[in-house]
Amino acid sequence: MTKNEFKSLHLNNTGKVSDKWESYLDYYNEIFTPFKNKDISLLEIGIQNGGSLQTYLKFFKNAEMIVGCDIDDKCHNLDYDDKRIKVIVGNINSNETYEKISSLKNQFDILIDDGSHISSDIILSFIKYFSIVKPGGIYVIEDLHCSYDSYSIQHYGGGILNKNSAINFFKKIIDVINNEFWTNAIDLQTYLSQFFPKDLPQLIIDGSIKSIEFRNSIITIRKSKIEETNKLGKQIITGKEMKVKNIK
Repeated sequence: MTKNEFKSLHLNNTGKVSDKWESYLDYYNEIFTPFKNKDISLLEIGIQNGGSLQTYLKFFKNAEMIVGCDIDDKCHNLDYDDKRIKVIVGNINSNETYEKISSLKNQFDILIDDGSHISSDIILSFIKYFSIVKPGGIYVIEDLHCSYDSYSIQHYGGGILNKNSAINFFKKIIDVINNEFWTNAIDLQTYLSQFFPKDLPQLIIDGSIKSIEFRNSIITIRKSKIEETNKLGKQIITGKEMKVKNIK
């Protein structure tokens, strides 16, 4: 077995074309390994030629189901020998596509958004699909460099000064995770009003977001195993000798 099995599988792929940035291959080996031998289910948004689905199945040999979704009608032509790979063609954020996906599987261990890269789509997909990530599962968003450069302003709804970009939305999620310490100063609805002028999504309120990790062009959101808003927990003090400062 190679040191980085996921990277090796991608580099040695001779099947359907798969397109991933180099740094993602190292990162995916790291975050996917805890799921490697489990009967996981995975959903990828945006599959193009479909090669990534084959790589996932080779890595997750015991996978129950690998689902890919793409808006391109040509994806109807994708076929796989292994029946555990399913392809849904449609707009990921439409209710019709959501129903098709959830009818195949109502919860996923891993969800990867490699879709349009448009900020509004990324945010909407997260709000729509994080609910079907299993407790303890992960939600990965690729290619967030599209939230930054000048080209992205016109095509992806990004830009470093754009407060409504996807990257700025997820920066606010850091505060949401820590909301037990500041909501006496401003409530969640007011704080996130630029994205949700009316009602907050339940996932913002219920404490289901455990953590968020930012890397170059990629974000991973982990789902709490237990929904809770008091994430710091109790202060636990041990030991008997206290020569510097009394702890109360």
